[in-house]
Amino acid sequence: MQALSFITGSVALTNDVAIPVYGLFIFAFVISYALVPLVTEIAYSSGAVALPGKRHIHTHPTPKFGGIAIASGILLVSCFISPFDKTIWSYIISSILMLILGIIDDIRTAHWKLKLGFSLVATSIIIFGAGIWVKSLGDLFGLGEIYLGIFGIPFTYVAVFGVVNAINLIDGLNGLACGISSIAFATFAAFALVNGNETVFYLSVINLGGTLGLFRYNYPRAKIFMGDSGSLFLGFSLAVHAIMLTQGNGTVDPMVPVIILGIPIFDTIRVMMLRIWRNKHPFLADKTHMHHLMIRSGIAPGRVVKTYWLFSALLSLLAFALYTLNSWVMFLVLCILMSFVGVFIENLRIIKLSAARK
Repeated sequence: MQALSFITGSVALTNDVAIPVYGLFIFAFVISYALVPLVTEIAYSSGAVALPGKRHIHTHPTPKFGGIAIASGILLVSCFISPFDKTIWSYIISSILMLILGIIDDIRTAHWKLKLGFSLVATSIIIFGAGIWVKSLGDLFGLGEIYLGIFGIPFTYVAVFGVVNAINLIDGLNGLACGISSIAFATFAAFALVNGNETVFYLSVINLGGTLGLFRYNYPRAKIFMGDSGSLFLGFSLAVHAIMLTQGNGTVDPMVPVIILGIPIFDTIRVMMLRIWRNKHPFLADKTHMHHLMIRSGIAPGRVVKTYWLFSALLSLLAFALYTLNSWVMFLVLCILMSFVGVFIENLRIIKLSAARK
């Protein structure tokens, strides 16, 4: 009954005005969608344009400010939700910081140290402004629940920075990060709905609307990229939503969002470890991500994107199938699945050549 009231009820926008919950999605979607032509012109005039090059597969200059449209829809609608508590305002202020960082990066490429600094400040606002951080990891190893205590604060900084980079690094094909983020927000909303977590439910619905508002312009042929303004903003939003979903009231096991975001998290860890193994800087850009390897093996970019979407959707369904089990069971299942994915990806070229010979 509580979940049903979320959908059929209304959300207050001030004391005198209320809208149906689906209105949050519609407003965020419309604002984001309507602003794309404007931010496209701003991108061209400010030089925030992605030019074709060795690390890119697009063949024509493409504006990169799609994230501004996404963030505008999300932040504007979020601002008017009442009660405007410390969680909402902390999320809005910290997200604006990440948006500013993304805009800087889209225009003149921000150094990873600047990204780290902005991420630390934005995460500090969430931790100390809203009192939200990772306090428990659940029963991750089958030995009882792991309470982090004060160590949960530094762990939260690492976790947020990791998720932000995971979404940022996976944003390499039309509709890839946009689609994966949309699937994650929809799944977060579903879990929040089932568990009575109103804040996460409303914010996830709003983020889903704002993200999909750009989708039509971003896929299949990109008229605009979400850019770092979009990937950093969405990565931060996903990280904060994941923490709010797993800590406090109306929560789920901490492994649930890890499974939902399993593909970008796994790809980021795999690439970082590979770079360190090769004595390269872990934050140095290259073309060793899974989508790069899949394209080089001969798979069309559009099919690569759809494969990612399928994997993400299946992992979201898996999260629902496993979320009543212990953390260690979910962790074990995820590790097994990602091991198979890793073996497949690393041997993709060999598999493709063998199939061609036959």
